[in-house]
Amino acid sequence: MTNKEVVKRVVDGFLASDIEVVLSHMTEDVKMGWPGFFDLKPGKEAIKEFFKTVPEMTSSGIEDIIEDGDKVAATGSVTTKEKDGSLKNSFFCDVYELSKGKVKSIKSYMVFEQKGAQ
Repeated sequence: MTNKEVVKRVVDGFLASDIEVVLSHMTEDVKMGWPGFFDLKPGKEAIKEFFKTVPEMTSSGIEDIIEDGDKVAATGSVTTKEKDGSLKNSFFCDVYELSKGKVKSIKSYMVFEQKGAQ
């Protein structure tokens, strides 16, 4: 499986809220964070705990996956249902670094839709 195919499976797993599929493609000491916002502790358990706090995803899609050796970038969009029932659209660009076919780090950049906000 190519690095691009691994990342596609991971992104599909995230978007389907299938954390077990996601974790199966990661190293034991995987690192994940949103630069400028937070970094999780290294390891699969931190990612599992983080995803317990993610709002329900009502729709999602992948736009691009670009591979350059052991680095892969994936872009797309997500709509989540917030606690108050409202829907929130966001757009992501995740940069993955792989080692021996497993994800060893993820840097996630999110932009929340602001159309109409002044």
